[in-house]
Amino acid sequence: MLEGVNALFYTSDLSSNECIIEGQEAKHITKVLRKQEGDTIHLTDGKGSIAEAKICQVGKQQLVLEPKVVKRVPRIDPQVILAFSVLKQPSRMEWMIEKATEYGVSAFQPLLSVHCIRSHFNAKRLESVALSAMKQSLQCYCPEIYPIQSFESFVKKKSDSFGLMAYTPERKKSFKNTWPAISNTKGITAIVGPEGGFTKDEANLALKSGFTWVSLGPNRLRAESASLAIVQQINVFSKLS
Repeated sequence: MLEGVNALFYTSDLSSNECIIEGQEAKHITKVLRKQEGDTIHLTDGKGSIAEAKICQVGKQQLVLEPKVVKRVPRIDPQVILAFSVLKQPSRMEWMIEKATEYGVSAFQPLLSVHCIRSHFNAKRLESVALSAMKQSLQCYCPEIYPIQSFESFVKKKSDSFGLMAYTPERKKSFKNTWPAISNTKGITAIVGPEGGFTKDEANLALKSGFTWVSLGPNRLRAESASLAIVQQINVFSKLS
């Protein structure tokens, strides 16, 4: 959370001398927060910059602002990419994107695995949910939502980040026992399956490609709950270490 910032608003560009906020966000600033010409608010570009901006002009549908002091906010390690299998219900997927963004996920990778029921989603809608959650949680980095990939192609092209997969048939390999191996890494890729879970072939392919299986506890979780659980445990253990 940003110290001294109580509300955060988005603009795509903080490099110019003038920026414009329109629509519902402009109404919120003037009608709810009661901001007027001469007042200041905080803006972010969603790419790590934050600025204190002066309101220069208040119109019916828009605000004209002048960014003053622009600062860079460093990213917090480990940076987490959450690779999730596309869910059947769009509302559950949106909930997962919202909550994982609030926890500070760096990017989302939608996957098509064997048990996926749905093969498409509204990317623009998910991007909007992520942007809103970034502002709500007072962060300066909006997670990117990558183009959808097949599970197989994704795990075979594993990056240099440490790979975790929420899959343990016996539920014995706890997160606590796994963490010492990854406590100093700067990047983590976490894979979570769909409603029907991963197949044994998918799990073995991920293991062969360098991912580590990890248990999220003794209970069976919904797919969106599992996504949040693995992100939460990464956050908790990274703070402890």
